[in-house]
Amino acid sequence: MFLTLLEGSILKLYMGFKVLQAMVSPQLKGKVSGPLPPPLRLQALSHSLSSQGSLLGQHEDLLKTLTDNNQAILNQISILTNQVTSLTAQLSQAAFTQPAPPPPSPAAPPPVSVMTPALREPYVPAPEKYDGDLGSCTAFLTQCSLVFEQQQLSYATDCSRIAYLINSLTGSARAWGSAVWESQSALCFSYDAFVLEMQKVFDHPVRGKDAAKRLLSLRQGSRSVAELAIDFRTLAAVSGLYDEALQGAFQNALTDSNKDELVSRDEPESLDHLISLAIKIDNRLRERRREKAVKTPPTTTAPQHFPIEVLEHSRTPTANPEPMQLGRAQLTSEERARRMNSRSCLYCGQSGHYISTCPTRPVKGPAHQ
Repeated sequence: MFLTLLEGSILKLYMGFKVLQAMVSPQLKGKVSGPLPPPLRLQALSHSLSSQGSLLGQHEDLLKTLTDNNQAILNQISILTNQVTSLTAQLSQAAFTQPAPPPPSPAAPPPVSVMTPALREPYVPAPEKYDGDLGSCTAFLTQCSLVFEQQQLSYATDCSRIAYLINSLTGSARAWGSAVWESQSALCFSYDAFVLEMQKVFDHPVRGKDAAKRLLSLRQGSRSVAELAIDFRTLAAVSGLYDEALQGAFQNALTDSNKDELVSRDEPESLDHLISLAIKIDNRLRERRREKAVKTPPTTTAPQHFPIEVLEHSRTPTANPEPMQLGRAQLTSEERARRMNSRSCLYCGQSGHYISTCPTRPVKGPAHQ
């Protein structure tokens, strides 16, 4: 761009020189060709040449100034080109090296407050304390491993995990863990070694034949079928018995009432179907028994007719305790009233007879009803 301007300036100077020459030439010709004497013509020619020389000097100075300016611009362009080349080389070299971290901004919050939300770990409930039960050691260690998995920052070292595990022990297990920790042996610095040693001491669950024997001797008793199913499935998982054998063992563990109800149903296809059906039957039977227990006869104001011996017994207190009270809990007033209203025996609570003819009442003297 600067070269173009320079060329334009030189062209303008040249055109100006040509115009000046065209203007002076007629004057010189007129002055020279006129009737002026030779001395005057020489003086006029000298004056014209002086004017042209002065104008050419001015043009020369202007051309030199433009040339100097052009050279200065070229020098600046060269310097800028060198700087760009140097910066390009530095950027290429920095692409293969890790850049230095920028200085922290004064207005930015402290790094700790910024990182605090990112470092927050999920809450995991602490496992139930382990007391040394031989059948639940594996379950306890599994719960501890879940805590370590979810809170890796809090329990990043083996010593922190061992300390958490020992703090979760109780009873004989805590006594063993405290003794190992106080000894400061190699087990205290390796979590895996500590767990293996703990399994050697406490991890002895019932498996195989022992689980099958305990499974066959399992009985429902007074608990619900749902509670029975939990113990049954736990033993069945390690007993090694097939599904048909497990179905027979589960039916054998049920109460007689549940067995009677299962007789009228279709044969279950699997152990899961059998357990689900038994739970439904047991829940219905238990609900029916609760309905019978809370059901009371409607109250009426009509006079009730009781046997004479019952009325006499209700009016006259006995000096000696009733035979039903010997070794048994004494009836409350509400229970006594309920039995009298339902005409049940005051001794055994069954209907169809009174205390005087109660078959379960020991005969030790005259009965007072």
